[in-house]
Amino acid sequence: MGSTPDQFVEAYVATMAGTAMDISRLVTEPSGLDAAGMIAAIGNPKLGRLGIPLMADFMAPEGSIYFDAIFGAYYGQASIRGWLVPAMAEIEFVEFVPMAEPVLFDDGLGGTSLDEWQMVANIGEEKIPLSRGVSVRRHRDGWITWACDCYDTAAFRQPPPQDSGIEAAPLPPWPRVEWTTDTSVVPTPLSEAARQWIKTRPAARAGSPGTSAGGASAGGANVEGQPSGLTHHEMLAVLDDPAAGVDFHLMSDLFHPTDSVYHDPIFGEFHGQAAIRNWITDVMSKVGNVAFEPLGPVLFDGTTSVQEWQQMAVLPGGSRSMMLRGTSVRRFSGGWLVYAADYFDTAPLADPEIVAASQAAGSTITAADVLRHRSS
Repeated sequence: MGSTPDQFVEAYVATMAGTAMDISRLVTEPSGLDAAGMIAAIGNPKLGRLGIPLMADFMAPEGSIYFDAIFGAYYGQASIRGWLVPAMAEIEFVEFVPMAEPVLFDDGLGGTSLDEWQMVANIGEEKIPLSRGVSVRRHRDGWITWACDCYDTAAFRQPPPQDSGIEAAPLPPWPRVEWTTDTSVVPTPLSEAARQWIKTRPAARAGSPGTSAGGASAGGANVEGQPSGLTHHEMLAVLDDPAAGVDFHLMSDLFHPTDSVYHDPIFGEFHGQAAIRNWITDVMSKVGNVAFEPLGPVLFDGTTSVQEWQQMAVLPGGSRSMMLRGTSVRRFSGGWLVYAADYFDTAPLADPEIVAASQAAGSTITAADVLRHRSS
């Protein structure tokens, strides 16, 4: 349809505008666009609502998977289109506002893209923010073979305002999909510089403002405002290390003292190293014995990282029970961790089986914990 994404979109709009949405359509030849071209095409504002059928067109005819936090997994282009086009037509009042520029990671296989967005409901003159979400898409041989939209469905499970004129059908139960742990994912070995930095942290936190560069007060706040001195790759390796990564004081040390943010769908948003430390060290000490199993590789371009995972409750005896799946995004700048977002659906956490597994794994988190941190 054209050699550039803009030309492709112009031709696509000219061909599809004014025609009925055909859910029986099957595209068997790739578009000719590479991963970057597909990302640019999908984000082109000239598409309007045609972005939905175009997304279906880009999915591989066979072997592709699209997972949605509400409706679950669909396999193959025909099945994906049969769900995606009608489902999105029913929520035309919802728009997806980008939260950051899309990122294309070189995964050595064709590319993996990352998009973070905010759902906004346009009701009358009002714009009502709904869930924040993230999309991860794997591009292979001119097609998209994997698409995952991860977000909290709680906002959609609430009935719309009575005066909105919207009749919302009940949503299906949260999708129970059995995922396979990616056993090929192994942590990057810590560098000697990272190991030495880790050794200094307990004394630095317990010290005074005059201790050392990057030192911290007894309360944990970074006093001198100096970064760790580690490269961004070394910092990410610390976060992914099986031992260092679960030391949440250590993680907190990497956050910028003031210009950092952590987003969590349960607890909200925290700004600055001290607030992040206060929340995460308290909450993570109460989650019990949980494990985060990778569902894909850690992808990193030197500034932004992404990983998909499933949270498992580790039960007495060592067996594991799935609680939820999620996607984590981290951003680094100037030797600091400046952004962290964990995306997942909170609906499973109200399921009696998940509650029982969580308690069996030793969780002691209460509603009071949630309210205390959300109001702080």
